Amino acid sequence: MRFVRCGDMMRELTVIPPGVQLFTLRNELEQDFFGTLEKVADMGYKLVEPFSWGYEQIPAEQLKAELRRLGLRAISTFVYPLTPDTLESHLAYAETIGAHYIVTSLTEESYAEEQALQASIAMLRKLGLAIRRRGMQLLYHPHGEEFDIRNGCRTIDRLLAGVGTDVMKLALDTYWLKKAGIDPRSALLSYKGLSPLIHVKDIDQDGQFTEIGRGTLDWTSLFGSFGEAGVRYYFVEQDESPHPLQSIQASLDYLKSRLAAD
Repeated sequence: MRFVRCGDMMRELTVIPPGVQLFTLRNELEQDFFGTLEKVADMGYKLVEPFSWGYEQIPAEQLKAELRRLGLRAISTFVYPLTPDTLESHLAYAETIGAHYIVTSLTEESYAEEQALQASIAMLRKLGLAIRRRGMQLLYHPHGEEFDIRNGCRTIDRLLAGVGTDVMKLALDTYWLKKAGIDPRSALLSYKGLSPLIHVKDIDQDGQFTEIGRGTLDWTSLFGSFGEAGVRYYFVEQDESPHPLQSIQASLDYLKSRLAAD
């Protein structure tokens, strides 16, 4: 079934529950983890994506119980660094809180030279196969550098080809795509079926982070492409903000206003 452009955004905003990447609230979480989660739930968010260095001191069963109490779900976790030595503990944690996707990333040094790239491919494939055996899925979160062309090919494409898209898929990020000079909507469609979740964040005229709707991205077009691109979940994120809670509230308010307008 095909939908008109505005209808596409309305459909995706209605069907996909709003999520937030908790890295945005790292300072607030450090001060009051569960109080901050409660504020997130009160805003109307339904999904959260925890990051490993933000929850490591909290028992998985306790986080599971609090998420349930607040009506929140964690379908993914962001783990960095993810290594064979730490994998089992992160998988056990993810299973307990109900996460299906394990999201990770690499430093630019991990793929800048051919030998390092091949070592990274081998490690990611090993991790991805182990994750798949547990019934979960490895996702790679690229930043701008992975879209640089080296030896005639984008690094992200070499990573995908080397690891195998059956073993590793993507968690694309709208800000970093635009920062790399790539249209986010075109990227979603180019990697159709390979990015089941994305991080949504806006970019202003100066290339800085800003709240959704206050920057340069066309959110109607982006959300309208989710169905065709195979995006199942989205997570609002803003890497830097003087007032993170107000920022994620403003971003969600904008998305809701677009839904109302459509």
